[in-house]
Amino acid sequence: MKKLVIITITFLLVGYANSFSQSEKNDLKLTVSALPLYGSSGNFTSGINGLVLKPSVGYYISEKTSIELNFTYASMNNLKVGTIEGYYNSFAIVPVLRNNMLNKKKIRLFGEIGFGLGTIKYSPDNSAFQNSQFEDLSGGISVLTIGAGVNYYFTNKFGIELVIPYITTNNITSEKSNNLYSGIGPTLGVTFKMN
Repeated sequence: MKKLVIITITFLLVGYANSFSQSEKNDLKLTVSALPLYGSSGNFTSGINGLVLKPSVGYYISEKTSIELNFTYASMNNLKVGTIEGYYNSFAIVPVLRNNMLNKKKIRLFGEIGFGLGTIKYSPDNSAFQNSQFEDLSGGISVLTIGAGVNYYFTNKFGIELVIPYITTNNITSEKSNNLYSGIGPTLGVTFKMN
């Protein structure tokens, strides 16, 4: 009896696992991920001070390689520009080349690299305190990202994604500020296979 139960469970698990499909050439997917921005320094309070929201579209040019287009929005509060409390909003478009090192039915492990451009706008909390420092810091940005991640699919079309990239963001139009961020920025999101 025990052997029959084990065989039945094994067949059910194998059948369940086979209901998932690997990524294939011409697959199209949509991913929405987010990253809370934590911080603590003399310039801003401790805790969650902002958010990065990253919707992206991916297209598989081969079974293991996809081209992703990330649309990134970032907002950071509780900043100080000089002695004035402020915040920034940033937008960027980052094309990413992703290669699956493991492309199994439920799990995909991948490495990726991307480079894109965007804008950043600094503003005071109170518009009466707007000054040239905020304008000097605002402008165009470049974003370079390299990292690794994993997709786990619950069904054939729906899964979660964790990416752990190293990100370097530079202000490319301001002489007052160059490097805005360099470090690890893990994102967690949901992914949908569109076809």
